[in-house]
Amino acid sequence: MRSKQVLQVLAILCLTLFCSKVKSQAAFNKELPKEFTDKFTKEINDSIPSLGSFIVSQDSRIMYEQYFHGANKETVFSVKSVTKSIVSVLAGIAKDKNLLPNLNTPVLKILPEYNVSRSSFKNISNIEGKVLHDSIRNTLTLKNILTMQGGFDWIENSKISTAMSFSGDPVKFVLDLPFEEYPGTVFNYNSGESHLFGAALAKIVKTNLKQFATENLFRPLKMNVTRWDTDSMNRNLAGSELFMKPDDMLKFGSMILNNGKLGGKQIVSQKWIQESTSEQVKLDSWDVMPNANGYGYYWWRRKTNGHQAFVATGYGGQLICVIPDLKMVIVTTCFLNDKNKGRSDIKRLHYFIDKITQKETETNKNL
Repeated sequence: MRSKQVLQVLAILCLTLFCSKVKSQAAFNKELPKEFTDKFTKEINDSIPSLGSFIVSQDSRIMYEQYFHGANKETVFSVKSVTKSIVSVLAGIAKDKNLLPNLNTPVLKILPEYNVSRSSFKNISNIEGKVLHDSIRNTLTLKNILTMQGGFDWIENSKISTAMSFSGDPVKFVLDLPFEEYPGTVFNYNSGESHLFGAALAKIVKTNLKQFATENLFRPLKMNVTRWDTDSMNRNLAGSELFMKPDDMLKFGSMILNNGKLGGKQIVSQKWIQESTSEQVKLDSWDVMPNANGYGYYWWRRKTNGHQAFVATGYGGQLICVIPDLKMVIVTTCFLNDKNKGRSDIKRLHYFIDKITQKETETNKNL
């Protein structure tokens, strides 16, 4: 009698565990309903005339993949500032190889060729101000510029950023900028700082960023990345101008989702992924980032329907959105043509990302 009761209890336990497992698998192994995707596709197509692609992957399975306005799987897009998040991972790889020094290392320790003090010049104008600038500049650390807290007087997408891109030496251009704040005190989005960090990183790894990325990131992930533009000094632009296919963006996002691993290969350490996507800077609002909740090492953070997301963001609608607790990666690309609405398209795409996560949350509740 007792053995029969034990068998019944074991049977109930097994059934409970099995149902739980089936429920879990159901939650992460399904496609979005056709009625939803048809409506979603029409709405997003009508709303964003520059849209090239929108892909949703969950638990390494494509849930939704759609190309728009002449784009296809082979279309290559300039991913703009998504490049910064790629550089963040390259920094992590360098750290794993014991190449990257402590992030509190002063930038000019890495790039001493730019550490030219003006204190010896007696007749230049505003010598006191320039000497003060030099002393502040010597306190600037790798972490300051990796978290957009360099303190420079800078307005993104302005004449000053254009002047940097046209300058004979963009790194020197950035380092010569006046300081508006002390380094490490205030967040101010600055692609010049990213380029400065990239120059330091290239010096650290003793090769250009594209070569280092090809050997340690692109090739291991089987990403076919051939174009990464350079500045006038032939340095790869660390803040922008990397060109990628949507599928390669998805591979990169999936590697982030899997804590630095893809296909059994540990590309970058889990510790770096967690550190670089954690809140390094408090940021409660950003005009194109709904429900922002911090900034990491060139990673944006936001909540989407209560789920924490890490976002690589590029001008005009280039996005890699990683949502760990949904096991989801969402990739979007847009053509940078006359139909592109710039920052407005980014904000609009987050609206559609929220539609996907809302639908997923509702589905999971009904299981």
